[in-house]
Amino acid sequence: MTDTLKTDDPRLIEAEMLARKIIVTQPNNPDALNGLGLILMEKADYASAEGFFSQALNLEPERRDFSSNLLRALSEAARAAVEAGSLETALDCFQRSLLIDPQRIETVCHIAFALSSFDRHADALEMADKAVSMKSHHSHAHDVRGLALLGSDKINDAVAAFREALEIDPNFVSAHANLGTALLARGDHRDALKHLHRALQLEPDNAMACNNLGLVLFDMAKFAEAEVSLRQAVATAPDFAEAHFNLSRVLLMQGKYLEGWQENEWRWKCRSFPSTRREFPYPTFGTEKAAGKTVLVWSEQGIGDEIMFANPIPDLIAEGASVIIECGERLVNVFGRSFPSATVVPRTDPPSPLIEQAGIDYQTPMGSLCVRYRENKKAFEASEGRYLCADPTRQSNLAHRYQELGPGPLVGICWRSGNSIAGGERSAPLDLWGAILTQAPCRFISLQYGEVAEDISDIKKRLGVDIHVDGKVNPLKNANDWFAQIGTMDLVISIDNSTIQVSGSQGVPTWTLLSYLPEWRFGMSGSGHDWHPSIRVYRQPVSGDWNSVFENVSADFAIWLASSLNRSHET
Repeated sequence: MTDTLKTDDPRLIEAEMLARKIIVTQPNNPDALNGLGLILMEKADYASAEGFFSQALNLEPERRDFSSNLLRALSEAARAAVEAGSLETALDCFQRSLLIDPQRIETVCHIAFALSSFDRHADALEMADKAVSMKSHHSHAHDVRGLALLGSDKINDAVAAFREALEIDPNFVSAHANLGTALLARGDHRDALKHLHRALQLEPDNAMACNNLGLVLFDMAKFAEAEVSLRQAVATAPDFAEAHFNLSRVLLMQGKYLEGWQENEWRWKCRSFPSTRREFPYPTFGTEKAAGKTVLVWSEQGIGDEIMFANPIPDLIAEGASVIIECGERLVNVFGRSFPSATVVPRTDPPSPLIEQAGIDYQTPMGSLCVRYRENKKAFEASEGRYLCADPTRQSNLAHRYQELGPGPLVGICWRSGNSIAGGERSAPLDLWGAILTQAPCRFISLQYGEVAEDISDIKKRLGVDIHVDGKVNPLKNANDWFAQIGTMDLVISIDNSTIQVSGSQGVPTWTLLSYLPEWRFGMSGSGHDWHPSIRVYRQPVSGDWNSVFENVSADFAIWLASSLNRSHET
């Protein structure tokens, strides 16, 4: 059967009808059973094809073409199961393959790959090691071993495994593409580009290589080139969710908002996306008229994302919708106070009964509101700069308490990121802050969550500076106190973490210290921030250069402090 036939091709339909007629009269005709299996393979009906191949093989167990076809059907069924997110189904197919041919090393390699795809890297490494033990000089075995090691953050070992695969087969495209990813993980951009370009020389339409090349170029801040590569990936493989999602980040980084948000809708099909889609039984809100409709908006990702993506909710309310917001429990009171016309419920399983009782017309994840309301830079400029608010009583009490710390404006500072991936790059150690902290009179308040006693003690010993830690405020437990504390500040100076979402959403003047390659939400350049007009951005000119950042910040802070003190004297 030719691979150029489409499933609705008359020749394919006619061939299937003929094969089924033969089987009706000759149910034990092995060639007819095998032929129908091949036709069903063309239609991607792998489960049915497997059944007919199995019948044919049972009738003539010595036919190698029958066993080969059956193994191919099981392999394709397993691949489809992996793409559909069902590891259990895939492993079942692989196990049946091993019953037919226990020594088939490709099946063992495919099992290792599937396990890695579902982040079961220890199990994947065990299977990859088994494949290598079956045949040490096998490029695919070393390639899947590298993937398992890469997933386990054993970067150097992964690089060695991929290089071993290429020693065996210098033209193994997958190993070149995967090695490029491993080299990116350890910051070796030049060598990563070499291997990814080689992969694309060998196979110009390899979507994975195009995707990985886009990631390397993005990490090198070559956004236009990254966009070209990622567009090639999705053109080659239109259902490649990760490539679409990566393209969304590149587009958003460049301020190409509408297309960026549209590509961002692929996030739910990415296996590694750090949020679970809520499966509510209501139509998805898209381009429909909102006026007079009840729309359920549910939050996604971490608390900083919840705060940021609440930015368009006032637009939805202004359009005349009745809004139900489901969010993390910590933010229920904050959102309820900030959006008084909305009903706000905590995210629970099963969902709050108030949702079903509300008569929902449409539902949408919070981030998807951006497709409708933040399609360009002008839409951001026209939006509310201050859309969340603290409890005024709590804020007043904190302001009164902080008066006891002495004279000068209140400046909240945050210097450390808890992000497990990029935290090291984003963090700006407190010992770099001396030129700011020694300016007086000023009351510095730690907005840093987590254990900070050692950092603050060291600064006290070295500079004689007191940074106040309010032990009664715990951002990780009580968002009402967190918002009130930050709302009390005259200025916030912070690295990129959820602190700036809290301050920016309240319109508190905020100076954000950015690493050289920030997240997409900050764009490529400029000192402003589209999401929060009260934020001023200070960017590293080159990777790791915090000194230049603090030179600029300390100079601007001296001007700001003098102006603040003058205003207080005038009042």
